[in-house]
Amino acid sequence: MSADTQLEHLPESAHRDPVVDIEMPPPSSAPIILAGGVAVLALGMVLPFVLPVGLIVALFGIWKMGHFPEVDMHPQWFTFLNDRKFGMWVFLASEVMFFTALIGAFVAFKLDDGFAGIHEELNVMLATVGTSALIVSSFAVVMAIEALQSNDRRVFFNWMGITLALGLTFVCIQALEWHELFGHHIDEKTLFGTAFYLTTGFHGLHVMGGVLWLVLLLVKARRGEYSADNHLGVELFGLYWHFVDIVWIVLFTVIYLIE
Repeated sequence: MSADTQLEHLPESAHRDPVVDIEMPPPSSAPIILAGGVAVLALGMVLPFVLPVGLIVALFGIWKMGHFPEVDMHPQWFTFLNDRKFGMWVFLASEVMFFTALIGAFVAFKLDDGFAGIHEELNVMLATVGTSALIVSSFAVVMAIEALQSNDRRVFFNWMGITLALGLTFVCIQALEWHELFGHHIDEKTLFGTAFYLTTGFHGLHVMGGVLWLVLLLVKARRGEYSADNHLGVELFGLYWHFVDIVWIVLFTVIYLIE
């Protein structure tokens, strides 16, 4: 009997593709709530009276996401590559293009207009302190991940606490500098003000997003969801935080160091 004849006598179920079980995450409104809260916080830069509402909604979204399980989809293709890590790299690639456009526009305005006299109004020392805080926070994230991989939870929480404090310090420093520039009548109505506040503002939103993410990680870590065998979520946060750090180093160089 030929091979074709044997296949014809096989039952119909034998011709079907094998069924692949895919574990889907449970439905949740937490991402939508958190995104809405962050959007209201961003709107608060223009309408300050909505800031408390955005903060409450964002914190509620973080609380709900703290109870959201992390699920790996286990793709059928490229099984050697974790789907969540691949997704993070794709996201960071899009962020690179976004910030490249912002930084390119700032450089173009700076070369065309020169921003005469503005550089003297910038608080380079204050910005240097903020930059140092971000650089040290990236080191703290590396040490935290190493401690978690060694199953040293106490050291992990210590380093993550330092990262959180340094991230909040950077946000406060940026807010203080904005306040100083507004006091010098450098607002969004000037060309430099538009370029400066737009560029540093979007970066500041990314830092605040990272701070919120870190709070979420700490909540889940307190519940024992991360360990030496399960630390991918912390690694993904580390990738994001290092990216935010690198972007600010470029911004610091372009805005503060190059006249």
